Amino acid sequence: MGLTRRQSRTEDPVVSCPPPNCQASESCTNPVEKGNTFCEAHRKVGNKIINSLSGYEPTYNPKVYNRDKAVQHSHNCFAYAMGVYDKKKIEECRKTNDCKFHVPGKTKGHAEFSGQMGKTCSDVISRTMADIPSGYVTNFETSCDPNYSKVAVVVDEINDLHYYRQDASGWWSHKPGGRPVTNKDAYGAKIYRPDRAARCYPRETPEDSGLNYDSFCSYMCVPRNKPIIVAGGGRSRRSRRSINKRKTTLKRKRRE
Repeated sequence: MGLTRRQSRTEDPVVSCPPPNCQASESCTNPVEKGNTFCEAHRKVGNKIINSLSGYEPTYNPKVYNRDKAVQHSHNCFAYAMGVYDKKKIEECRKTNDCKFHVPGKTKGHAEFSGQMGKTCSDVISRTMADIPSGYVTNFETSCDPNYSKVAVVVDEINDLHYYRQDASGWWSHKPGGRPVTNKDAYGAKIYRPDRAARCYPRETPEDSGLNYDSFCSYMCVPRNKPIIVAGGGRSRRSRRSINKRKTTLKRKRRE
């Protein structure tokens, strides 16, 4: 969901998802219903959410990425978290259906991820730092420096990586691959802290393998007072299907 809409894999695609956590703290083990961010004992925690903000967090405005399909299909979680709006890739996507996502580390020569290369936390963080050398690792409680705000990195080491960003409201949002921007986790709860949010997506169709971002890598502070430059890489699954469909149509017309 970070680099593609759904990454397929060859091994057993069954994904077993754990029950949701209360997002109030790392130590809370109270049960929480799906769709709820906090357990009964921590319902008021959200009232204090502004305490760790730097004041430079972006405003949650999903329409920027959701209202135009070319924008939606050419920007993934990485681009969204870093505030990237790539007009060149939008036009490429619109004109050719060649909707390539942005890949961490590509600006500094890192290779694209492949099905044989796992997505480890150390690799993803080093790639992120290569693109954003002024960025730095932090924690949930500490505010970022002025002109910086937080993103969070998680991985499903076999299949995918994913980014979240903290918004001006204090809550978090993300963009699952070529899908719409959302401020909900895998169980439909608002995201108070990504390290506690539900990040497991069960298999929905025979083509889906399911994703479980069970490794939380880190919180990071990234600059918001200047554009972050990232580079494009592999196509989204949607664009590959569109291109294959177009090729099939052209072959049929030639035969006719």
